[in-house]
Amino acid sequence: MAKAPTDIPTTVKNKKLVEKRRQQIILAAIKLFSQKGFHKTTLKELAEEAGLSHGNVYDYVGSKEDIFFLIHDFVAGSAMEILNRSLENIQDPIDKLRRMVRGEFNLMDQWADAVLLIYQESHILKDDFLRRLLEKERAHLEKFEIVIEECIAQGKLRECNVRLTANLIKSMIDTWTIKRWDLRSHASQLEAERSILDILFHGMLTDERGPVPALSEGDAFNGKVALVVNGGTVLGQGICAALVDKGIRVIAYVCDANTTAPLPFPAELKSDVLTVISGAKVGKMTPEILREAESKYGPIDIYLHDLGIGATEVNEQTEVAASHQRLEENLNCAQELSSSLIELMKARASGKIVYLAPWAWDKYAAPIRFETVKAGTMALSTAMSAKLAAAGVNVNCIVPGFIRAVRPLKIEKALKHEVIDEIPSGRLGEIYDVTDAILFLIGDASKYLTGQTLNISGGL
Repeated sequence: MAKAPTDIPTTVKNKKLVEKRRQQIILAAIKLFSQKGFHKTTLKELAEEAGLSHGNVYDYVGSKEDIFFLIHDFVAGSAMEILNRSLENIQDPIDKLRRMVRGEFNLMDQWADAVLLIYQESHILKDDFLRRLLEKERAHLEKFEIVIEECIAQGKLRECNVRLTANLIKSMIDTWTIKRWDLRSHASQLEAERSILDILFHGMLTDERGPVPALSEGDAFNGKVALVVNGGTVLGQGICAALVDKGIRVIAYVCDANTTAPLPFPAELKSDVLTVISGAKVGKMTPEILREAESKYGPIDIYLHDLGIGATEVNEQTEVAASHQRLEENLNCAQELSSSLIELMKARASGKIVYLAPWAWDKYAAPIRFETVKAGTMALSTAMSAKLAAAGVNVNCIVPGFIRAVRPLKIEKALKHEVIDEIPSGRLGEIYDVTDAILFLIGDASKYLTGQTLNISGGL
């Protein structure tokens, strides 16, 4: 029988401590093996990099070969977790295949050095370790085979040698790491991902009608799930419409107190692409509702939270207190959800979070609280980005200026000329100015952008 991590000798009985120390050793080994090579790296150097004493290393592993096996087991475990999560609650096998390819690329991006190390040095493993490595690789490939078979059964892919096709897909993805020396200055990860999907679904030949269309920008969003919190505001509904238009499955939590446009949502947003969770029925948004939504609708790839109240008319003095309270509740809600978001997104090792500060009209509803919540939104975004950057999760903030609705708002009619005099660009913003910025922040073009604040304000 092939060895498992539990077969590697340890003198420590505390399993959690063993797991913690071994992860320290694994991360140190990936760094040093990649820099110096497996054979030139000493256990003493590994111990120093891991923050352990030389003798202490032997409490958790017996040799460098043990460590190399643990690296593979760690990467294989991460890969299986990403694949399993990419398939949760997804019915269309083509969408499953897309998400699996995306998940593999995310893994390659996060653990490129470890993957390359496994390919280069796997020959050092003895038979029992090597057998275990191959068993895990086989289980990984079987995930692809099952989905390919689903595609064939539903008539979405033609008959093929499923095992061979699964290996070819996996090999093309692995090329991004194995051949990075030749590719990195000539192609982006997104281009590589799209090329694989293009070859898989469209082939390379042209037919009598001309070239087969390449995958569009929108294809990058297909099969993704977005949760929009406070989606009943004017901006919230515009955001939902823009996401649906890109093929994103949208879950909108609507707090009735903050709903500033008539529900239901626009007629083009059909129930199969938009689900509305009513705050009037389930209560305020909580970590429990967040987890329930993920359990019911699948992994949340994109999280958008509008912390504004979407003021649509100039408040009377008696209404200022209510607006003040609603703004404060929105900020408190975002803060309460942050720990659960960190946990969920870290486990997935991918995702996009965008916080929207109150739009500029809200300052006429509650001036002091507006400034406090706007600053709090930016601070929360910065703190969350620092927590999640290492997990490959992007967190950014948008501060909307004076945005006009499709139909003029009462507050816009009353204050338009006053506020336009303040705006350097000399005009009000459009909802698409905000939604276009959001699509950029949740897309692959902003992959290296995190912890930033975009002011969509015409220079104000």
